[in-house]
Amino acid sequence: MGALKGTGPKPPSDLTKHRAIETVRQIQHLMLLCALLPPDGSLQEMLRLALALPEEPLLARVTPVTDLHPQATKEWLESFFIRDGISAAEEELIAWQNDKPKMDAAVTEIKDVERQLGIRLATELAE
Repeated sequence: MGALKGTGPKPPSDLTKHRAIETVRQIQHLMLLCALLPPDGSLQEMLRLALALPEEPLLARVTPVTDLHPQATKEWLESFFIRDGISAAEEELIAWQNDKPKMDAAVTEIKDVERQLGIRLATELAE
């Protein structure tokens, strides 16, 4: 398939006109990261499970994280899923992330892609 009309190199981004350019770059980075994952890999399996979850039940439980210490983020993440009445899809996602071989494979996959791109997927507090 050939290139679409109107695509190709774009002029340098003018940060005074495009204030969300950093967010656009984050989206593009995420797009590439996902595109470079092994098609039959562990991380792609987890992403499919996560993307299949309906967002409304999770949105109802969301509270912003305030501390990025690994123990604090563990407790914050558990607050989404350790409760009565979770769905079968949520249970499947919990089971996936508690499966050490799958998580170890996912860690290897994301580190490989980060090395290929030269960019690390990083967590930081939102402003």
